Amino acid sequence: MRNSTMYLAICALLLGIAFSCLLEAPQALAKADPNRGIDAMFVLDASYSMRDTDKEGIAAEVVKLFMDMSNADRTRVGFVAYNHKIVKTKPLTTISVKDKKTEIKKALSSLPRSGYTDLGLGLLTGTDLLAKRTESGNRPFLLLLSDGGTDFGPMSKGRSVADSNRDVEKAIKQAKAKGFPIYTIGLNQDGSVNQAELKRIATETGGTSFITDSAEDLPEIFNKIFAKQIQSTLISVAAVTATGALQEVSLSIPNGSMNEANIILLSEHPVKEAQLFSQAKNIQFIESNKYSLLKVAQPPKGNVTLKFRGTPGNLVKINLLGTYNLDIQAPMLSNQTQKGQATSIVAHLIDSQSKKFTDQDVNQTLKAEFITVHLATKQEQRTPMNLVGDEWKLEHVFKQSGDYTWKIRMEGPDFYRETSVEKLHVGNLAPQATAQRTISISKESGESGIDLGKYFTDANQDTLTYKIITAPDESVSSLSIQDQTLHITPLTTGTTTLTITAIDPDGEQATSELSLIITSVWDKYLVIGGILLATALIGGIIYLIVRPKPMLSGKLEGYFLQTASGNDIPVTYWPLSSFPQRRITLQELFRSLNVNEPLPEAAYIVFEAGKNGTLLVKNNSNCTLVRGTTLLRINKKEILTYNDKLYITFEDGITEIELRYKAIKVSSHLYSDVPTNH
Repeated sequence: MRNSTMYLAICALLLGIAFSCLLEAPQALAKADPNRGIDAMFVLDASYSMRDTDKEGIAAEVVKLFMDMSNADRTRVGFVAYNHKIVKTKPLTTISVKDKKTEIKKALSSLPRSGYTDLGLGLLTGTDLLAKRTESGNRPFLLLLSDGGTDFGPMSKGRSVADSNRDVEKAIKQAKAKGFPIYTIGLNQDGSVNQAELKRIATETGGTSFITDSAEDLPEIFNKIFAKQIQSTLISVAAVTATGALQEVSLSIPNGSMNEANIILLSEHPVKEAQLFSQAKNIQFIESNKYSLLKVAQPPKGNVTLKFRGTPGNLVKINLLGTYNLDIQAPMLSNQTQKGQATSIVAHLIDSQSKKFTDQDVNQTLKAEFITVHLATKQEQRTPMNLVGDEWKLEHVFKQSGDYTWKIRMEGPDFYRETSVEKLHVGNLAPQATAQRTISISKESGESGIDLGKYFTDANQDTLTYKIITAPDESVSSLSIQDQTLHITPLTTGTTTLTITAIDPDGEQATSELSLIITSVWDKYLVIGGILLATALIGGIIYLIVRPKPMLSGKLEGYFLQTASGNDIPVTYWPLSSFPQRRITLQELFRSLNVNEPLPEAAYIVFEAGKNGTLLVKNNSNCTLVRGTTLLRINKKEILTYNDKLYITFEDGITEIELRYKAIKVSSHLYSDVPTNH
């Protein structure tokens, strides 16, 4: 039973490795290539010790299972069997031809197990065969299966352990040059496997090493294989002890997008009968000495029933391995990506026709992550992406500048995908000085705190540090920076300058020369007072300009007391409100009533409307003007109020007139025209 359990374990190991090569992560934005297959080279230990280590012929059976699981049209298989010499080789051969596939299976089944072990010879022969492949479209890998280290015994024939070790180094070098990984499996039943050497071979070529010696270790090994190396997950369906009768197991096909479902039945003896009740149109049954395989092409979604008949007492392990022709498509990130700024990450699945994949039965089960590694610090960050429709989206912010690697991983219950690892340089923008270059503080306020964030900005949202480059003169008593704040204690008023440099975490700098203006509150008051006074003066001037002007009102009655011409002039009346202007001369009044006395000096006696119904009179002539009994001064405005009498003696010394200024009663008739003589 122990050998049977170990057989099942190694079958799973080899299946995992095989499908890891078949489903290798696609390039970002690379289109799916359903025609790209695999070239598999198996290097098998055929020494005498394998009779005990592999009594059941596990090595040959797992290679057969691999061929049966693979897509025959896209797979080529070769092998090297070695002990202390090369026992048998088979170059890469297509398995799409049934006879060639059968030929390889027969050759594996008939391998003799004898002699000692020259691991280097076997490995180098295998890498030589794989390196000579002519098809460049397939993905190559090599798998080394061994139960111990190099041991020539008495069969060295001129070769030494050192020679074998040199061949190992040549094989590693060749694999790295040709770009194919070497996977190693150590069958460590008796503890003689050189685990360190197998691990080194795998690690240096990009493969993985697995060691198995107990069934108890198998779960952990499964996790390592299927979590890290393949992109489809082996689902354990059931483990049933066969009764010899027909037994039934139910399986679930989770969606309708699976390209192929592989139902694997592993047992010590092959099952005698297997039936699958499904609506699938293409079901193929394959069996060998240790396994049975049902290959279902494009199975429909739903539950299917598996019926089988096994050898009584055999433990039959039933596993489901689904494959999907899906790849991740994601745009390459620009090297213009900047630290601290959101970068849009968008990804979706594409099918074998490079069309966007839209099956929500699959998409809803996937968890997507954007995985970055900062190369300088080796710090990995995994950020979940959100499913929006048929796309996974993320607004990602890189917190550090420098070189990164990135990839996108999508994982579901039965498969996962990863893009290839891409490189990215995340840049850093230097801080910038803002347009604000003036600092104004008051001397009476004492210490002032100035937020330097108003004077510098950083596009990367970095926290900046600051340094005073040049300090002002004796106008300040203290000057310091704490965090983002500039502390200033002014001493005297005036204007001076200081220079400050802002530095981001990457060492990028920006320098700004700032003008420091120190004022006094009294200066402010004086300025405010001056502004208020100027405002008042301007307001007064404007008022004087735009204020309403009084118009002529009331009436004048004229009594000529004597004239030089001897003419007798009757009493005259002038309703002043009938004149549109604000000022009028005595000469204009005379002319309005056709008073034709030769009195040219009357043009220099002016009447002007005053406030509150008054009348202003100004004498710019040599005439004599008397108001009541008061002699009026020349070139000065004098006020006449209602009922005042104004006596005017003209320059001829003879002509004399008495003017009486009176109000017009409300009931009085208002003339629109100038009155005529009475």
